[in-house]
Amino acid sequence: MNPVDKLDATADSVRQQWLESRLANRISLIWTDNRISMISVIRRPSTGYQLRLHHMFQVAPEIIWEALVDYIQNKNRTARHVLQSYIHQWRSLIRYPSAPVLPVPVCQARGRYVDLEAIYQHLNRQYFNDRVQAGIMWMRMSLQRKRTSIRFGVYDRQQKLIRIHRLLDQPFVPHYFVESVVFHEMLHQLIPAIRIHGRWRNHPPAFHRAEREYPYYQQARQWERDNLCRLLA
Repeated sequence: MNPVDKLDATADSVRQQWLESRLANRISLIWTDNRISMISVIRRPSTGYQLRLHHMFQVAPEIIWEALVDYIQNKNRTARHVLQSYIHQWRSLIRYPSAPVLPVPVCQARGRYVDLEAIYQHLNRQYFNDRVQAGIMWMRMSLQRKRTSIRFGVYDRQQKLIRIHRLLDQPFVPHYFVESVVFHEMLHQLIPAIRIHGRWRNHPPAFHRAEREYPYYQQARQWERDNLCRLLA
């Protein structure tokens, strides 16, 4: 395991040594409580890098520190997206004066034909040993009339919330297909994105293997191929 994963808030010297070894340069690491800039990097030929980080990064896992190195070295867009997602996830640590409290979304899981909560509970018991801890709800329908694609579901890691497209709440959509979509989104909580060959993958090989454990996986994929145009209509 990379030593960065084991660090606590007092191990700045180990962090600094790890960064210097990865960046092959001297590092001046400064912790901040900035409310606007969470990451600031200045490189000077004579003194190396001056790195100012918000204190939220003191609890960051290895994958975030690797993304930070990639961002500093290459200004990599994917690494920047990973860092932005982490900052968004830990924004509660940003000390805003009189910060507004965001309302928690009301989870409307019971549709006209499909009860998402019942599906979620069944899958969690049957396949996940109740390890998944998330809310589930139907997405709000957009005003878009003509669709060219559908994102059947999405998992919000920060809110621990699964949203399923309301187009699946129709009598002709098989129960097993809705289950397969919920199963897919539940897996996102247990198998996060990883970096492979320098690129971040939301669906790494372990994810695809686990997804195929759903017994109606092939049947669900075939139904999607046969009926996507009907859902888009």
